[in-house]
Amino acid sequence: MNPTPGRIVMYVSKNGDGIESPAIVLRTRATTNLDIIERWSPTSPDGTLSGKERPAALVPELPDDTTVDLLVHGLGGDYREFCIPLAEGAWVNDGEFFEFPAGTWHWPTRV
Repeated sequence: MNPTPGRIVMYVSKNGDGIESPAIVLRTRATTNLDIIERWSPTSPDGTLSGKERPAALVPELPDDTTVDLLVHGLGGDYREFCIPLAEGAWVNDGEFFEFPAGTWHWPTRV
């Protein structure tokens, strides 16, 4: 099953501390509108779209169907993460828990 915009997932912090935060899928490869992204660039007539510069981490085309852009709900406030891959998890301590790599997302389910 591929992610869809609006779906709530869990995002694993990029800083390697294992903190997970709820996040909302903002964009998938299937929902990308390249015309909008191309207009939202430093080379557009006024350099902006909606009054903001295009984030440096925003890629025009996502590499696969499970890489997404997210709106993360962190304790310090909401922020966006771009081009985040689906986690490939690993069992730790003989199956006690499932550990997900930093800078990834997964469905909000635990075993």
